[in-house]
Amino acid sequence: MPKISFVITVFNKAPFLPSVIAGLKAQTGPFEREFIFIDDGSSDESVAVIRRETADLENVRIVAQENHGPAIATNNAISVASGDWIKLVDSDDVLAPFCSRLLLERALEHDLDFIFGSADYYDMKAGPVFDEPDLASLETIVFDDPLFAVLDRGFARVSHCLFKRELFDRVGGCDPRIFSQDHSLFVRLSAQGKLGQIRHVVCLGPEDEPGRIMNNQAQVIHDASIALALFDKDHPELSCDKRKLIAKKVLSRVRKWERKELGLGRFGPAGRQYLLSRFGISTSGANLVSLCAAFGLGQELRIPIKTTLPELKDITDDN
Repeated sequence: MPKISFVITVFNKAPFLPSVIAGLKAQTGPFEREFIFIDDGSSDESVAVIRRETADLENVRIVAQENHGPAIATNNAISVASGDWIKLVDSDDVLAPFCSRLLLERALEHDLDFIFGSADYYDMKAGPVFDEPDLASLETIVFDDPLFAVLDRGFARVSHCLFKRELFDRVGGCDPRIFSQDHSLFVRLSAQGKLGQIRHVVCLGPEDEPGRIMNNQAQVIHDASIALALFDKDHPELSCDKRKLIAKKVLSRVRKWERKELGLGRFGPAGRQYLLSRFGISTSGANLVSLCAAFGLGQELRIPIKTTLPELKDITDDN
C-alpha cells in the first residue's frame, strides 16, 4: 500500500493550525500516512497548538530547527520522512477531503512522478468550503515537456501537489539558496519527472493573512526569478529554447522592477540586456543571477546565509 508523508512547515501560524490539522484528519483514501510538522523557529503558540490538535492523530512527528525559511525547513523535514510519496502542506492551507486520494489515484493511474491540482483562497469569516466534484469526470493533463510547461506558465505553491520521495531526493530537494521553496521545487521536479495536472481546486488558503510570504512583493518576484536564473546557471546543457525562455522571463521581471521601483527608466542593466536579447545576443545564467539583486535594493529580502541543513530536534514528546 502506498504511504504518504504529509510535511507541514510551520512559522508563527498558531491561529490557522486547527483548520489545517482538521483538513489533514479529513483526508480520505486507502493509503498509509504519517504527519511531520517542522517548526521553523516560531515565537508564538504554534507547537502547543500542534500538540493539542494532533493528540488523537496517529503517526505524528514534531521536529524543530532554528529559523532558516521554508525551503530549508522542507528539505530538513523530508529528510526524516518515511513515505514513498510526499504531500507538502503550507501551515495556513486547508486540504479538500479528497485532495490526497485524488492526486495519488491519478498519479498511479498515469505513472506520474509529480502531480498538482488547483489552489484558491477562502474568506476568513466564512471559512474553507469545497465543492463536491464528480472526481471521475476530472481530466488528468499529462505534459509532454514538463520543464518547458513549468518555465512557461510559472506554476508554483505546494499544498496542491504530490510527488515521489525518490524524485525529490534525485533532484536535490528545494534549492537551499532561495528562501521560499515552491518555485525551485517545481522547476527541479519537472526537469526529471513525469508531470500531471488536475484543474480542480484541492486546497484553500486564507485571503487575508498578514504573515504570508507573498505579501512581500519583492521577495516573491525575487524568489521566482532567481529560481529560474540559478537553474539556468546550474544546467548549461539546457536546450536553447528553454534558456531563451528563462532569460525572457527573468529579464522582463527585472526590467520592469528597474523601471517602476528603482526609477532607472527603460535602459537599466536588465533593460539593456533585454534590448540586446531582442537582437539575438544571449545572456548567461550567472548574469541573470546577478541581475536579480535589483529586487533587494531598498527592500527587505530573506536570502539564506547557510545552505546546509541545521540541527533537527525531535520535540514530539517534549512537555
